[in-house]
Amino acid sequence: MMGGLMLAEVWLVTSILVVLSAGKSLLRHARHQLDPPASNMDFDHLPLRASPETDQLRNPRHGFGFRDGISDEGLNFRHSEHEGERSKYKGAEAEEEMMADEGDNDPLVVQTTKGKVRGTTLTAATGKQVDAWLGIPYAQKPIGALRFRHPRPIDKWEGILNATKMPNSCTQIVDTVFGDFAGSAMWNPNTPMSEDCLYINVITPKPRPRNAAVMVWIFGGGFYTGTATLDIYDYKILASEENVILVSMQYRITCLGFLYFDTQDVPGNAGLFDQLMALQWIRNNIHAFGGNPHNITLFGESAGAVSVSMHLLSPLSRNLFSQAIMESGSATAPWAIISRQESIIRGLRLAEAVGCPHTRAQIPEAIECLRKVNASVLVENESGTLGICDFPFVPVVDGSFLDEMPSKSLATKNFKKTNILMGSNTEEGNYWIMYYLTDLFRKEENIHVSRDQFIQAVSELNPYNFIVRRAIIFEYTDWLNPDDPVKNRDALDKIVGDFHFTCNVNEFAYRYAETGNTVYMYYFKHRSTSSPWPTWSGALHGDEINYIFGEPLNPTKKYQPAEVELAKRMMRYWANFAKTGNPSLSSDGSWASVYWPQHTTYGREFLTLDINSTAIGQGPRLRQCAFWKKYLPQLISTTSYLVPANSSNCTSAAPSSLLQHGFNKLSSHSSPFILLLAVFQFLLLLLSNSAIL
Repeated sequence: MMGGLMLAEVWLVTSILVVLSAGKSLLRHARHQLDPPASNMDFDHLPLRASPETDQLRNPRHGFGFRDGISDEGLNFRHSEHEGERSKYKGAEAEEEMMADEGDNDPLVVQTTKGKVRGTTLTAATGKQVDAWLGIPYAQKPIGALRFRHPRPIDKWEGILNATKMPNSCTQIVDTVFGDFAGSAMWNPNTPMSEDCLYINVITPKPRPRNAAVMVWIFGGGFYTGTATLDIYDYKILASEENVILVSMQYRITCLGFLYFDTQDVPGNAGLFDQLMALQWIRNNIHAFGGNPHNITLFGESAGAVSVSMHLLSPLSRNLFSQAIMESGSATAPWAIISRQESIIRGLRLAEAVGCPHTRAQIPEAIECLRKVNASVLVENESGTLGICDFPFVPVVDGSFLDEMPSKSLATKNFKKTNILMGSNTEEGNYWIMYYLTDLFRKEENIHVSRDQFIQAVSELNPYNFIVRRAIIFEYTDWLNPDDPVKNRDALDKIVGDFHFTCNVNEFAYRYAETGNTVYMYYFKHRSTSSPWPTWSGALHGDEINYIFGEPLNPTKKYQPAEVELAKRMMRYWANFAKTGNPSLSSDGSWASVYWPQHTTYGREFLTLDINSTAIGQGPRLRQCAFWKKYLPQLISTTSYLVPANSSNCTSAAPSSLLQHGFNKLSSHSSPFILLLAVFQFLLLLLSNSAIL
């Protein structure tokens, strides 16, 4: 009987959604589409752009920055005329970093467009050497009146700048949830934190190559934490083993990089413009270090991957690099972007938290006050009460860097046409759940989740209405044994991982393949034997990074031989892609022992990255991603009038009270079709109440 009711529910809901979708299609107006930007733009004189998308997000008080005279004159990276901030650069440390003009014959002294820099020679854990230039400034210090603003280009300097030690990390909060536990502490900044943090690092093989492929790493961390200097990003091994040039940059994160008030002083997306200025510096200077400015591959993880994908979409940066690698991140992730209105609200809440004026009418006063607050105080007051993977200050559609929502850019094919490589890990969600559901998911072995705990957790993890949460529970329940505590635990991981990471990566890859671009997909499945996290946590978010940067080749880390081989294979795939656009094909014409097929719209091929498997799969997780990307949005749309979205426990809501509330909500909607739909939905709810719960 229970199975019959479930099938009836699925059939009826599907039928209703089909009818409603057809009705909506008849009423929908044709969308205005922007012409894609010209491929050969003058990057130094790009205009700001408007779009119907940003028209809809227009702030009624402030309007558009570029329409109402509040454009940031530093946007196009012309020479800054900001009073009192002309750089005459003195570095992050002090004037002694500047040396006399000497060393013309020193191979570690390189002439950049802004001045000479002296590097150093480092030895990787493998014994191989690299040359490194660490902490090269690419922008003025974003302090004082420049806090929150887009970056200003740095002026030329005299003499030789010592670039021999890692730069400051940008100001951020330090993770103390698990104390000094290695699994979390490894992501905390390992260099001094400061607002003075806009620096680039360049690592080259030794002997230095000529016209080598360049790989530019953009670190992740939810736009609220992270630094390019982490030990896990060991550029020395990857550069020396694969004969590529590695470049990384620091960029502003937290409110310091992504506060948005739609004004010239706080235009938003400052962190993305930092990256953009760094990319321009790389394009203009990398040849002096032996790199090919016409073969630059961006790669990043999590928020770094989101950043990479946004550079693919942005009309400002898409011509500054060649191709892209995205690990566990996409611009379509629900946490990757927020509306302009929501960003302003969060900014005013921050102002209130630190004692600044905090009404819309007081935004100029709020900005002036926020500029004077200690940076560490600002970041410590950011979070408030946000949901899982809900980061306080992230990119917005600002009308310049992004002129429309990423989903629309993908749908209208308004993006850079190039090769991409991307993928995700099998247990993307567990890392976040251990932080968000700390009472239920502890970092110890033998964690089990009862049926009641599973249902309650779904309610806490998903800010949807009652019916939508029931659909999620239904989709992720193992109906052969719905009370299995291990499967319930694993299902929560998949709910978070699919929704926030895997399905968005899949969506981005599909859109690119659909346009005829060359796409390669992977699915990373290996949990390192040396992982400090519990065994059940699996291949966590970020676990592939160790292998990309070759940590298993470090003999002091005690990796297993099979893990060393996996690291070598993954490093070769990534480097091959940077050199040839094909992870299986080396620059010398040789092929990898395991062939990596292209990801197509009809086959959805991906390569398994694991010590025991090189299987070619399809997807990954096609059914679950169809649930999140196709079915659930329609269900949310058709039930938006029926039940309020709140975090109450779905097991405690009586169907009769929900029915009454649904009809109350419908009182202002006279459409008989909507009323009939409401009756159908609540009949389904009554029929399936005991079956699902």
